Amino acid sequence: MAERLNHYRRLLWCGEHRFSLQISPDEPPMPGPQQVLLRVRAVGICGTDVHIMNGRFPWVRPPRVLGHEIAADVIGVGPGVKRVQVGQRVTVDSVVGCGECFFCQRGSAQFCVSGYELGLTADGGCQDYLLAPERNVYPIGPSVSYEEAAILDMEIWGAIRKAGIRHSDRVLVIGHGPAGLLACQVAHLMGAEEVILCGRSPDRLTAAKRLGVADRYVSVDEEELTAVCTRETDGRGVDLAIDCAGTERSTTDALRVVTPGGRVLLYGVYEQPLRDTDLNRVVLKDLTVYGALSDRVGWEEVITSVESGALDLKSLITHKFQIEDAPAAYDLAERKADGIIKTVLLL
Repeated sequence: MAERLNHYRRLLWCGEHRFSLQISPDEPPMPGPQQVLLRVRAVGICGTDVHIMNGRFPWVRPPRVLGHEIAADVIGVGPGVKRVQVGQRVTVDSVVGCGECFFCQRGSAQFCVSGYELGLTADGGCQDYLLAPERNVYPIGPSVSYEEAAILDMEIWGAIRKAGIRHSDRVLVIGHGPAGLLACQVAHLMGAEEVILCGRSPDRLTAAKRLGVADRYVSVDEEELTAVCTRETDGRGVDLAIDCAGTERSTTDALRVVTPGGRVLLYGVYEQPLRDTDLNRVVLKDLTVYGALSDRVGWEEVITSVESGALDLKSLITHKFQIEDAPAAYDLAERKADGIIKTVLLL
């Protein structure tokens, strides 16, 4: 049996940059049919959390327990649970659908009209105990730490798989945050011939080089991206451009440097609508453009890749904080200071 606490901590986001750590003697909730009770162990902090704090996702309203990147122990199971058992360590899919509708049946719980997302439209992982549907938890092996399991997500895997990788592909990844660094690794794992990573932060590019995630690194403030991509691809342009930055400039760059007939994957979330992007590039270059909100499938593949060491998450985790120090962790994530790549809260 996993540890049970004699208290119950819940970190409430109270709006803007305000947090309140609540401690109560309440007993953890009881799992219902097909539900599991989780003792949360680690929660990743990502750019989405920063966007929430800054009001860019108005549908996420305080007070709310944040945390959609979750690792936990199963400490209780409800009637009918068969896939997992008490004592197992798991990672959690934060996107919860009804399980019955057309979208859920095809694996697209992200579009379920009665669904919700932990840490956004429902209370998430920044609390000691959490109830989740059995179908949303996936066991992890002993070689994977709680910290790695917290940031283990199939989203970038599913998005790149949807766009497709051929063994002759030259791939450009725009943006050197955690998503971009993961995108480089996944593109290599799926067979890309060459991966080019570009960004603006010298510190992030230095960190990426240290991790060895790409074949070529480009500072867009020092080198002309189109010229680099032209040279690296014998004049034709990259086969797949993955925009993990989500800005007007990054999208324009992606459409400009991709080869005619190529693919563009838009993975970054835009802070505001794009006003000056020339969609004639899509039409006249015969491009295929993919959105990144892929179906919630592929967890087992990603877990296997992490367990085998083929996908390196551990090196992305540069900072760890106890839940009591969460405000400092969120502040660091927003400022992107102190060489941060990825921050994890420990409970």
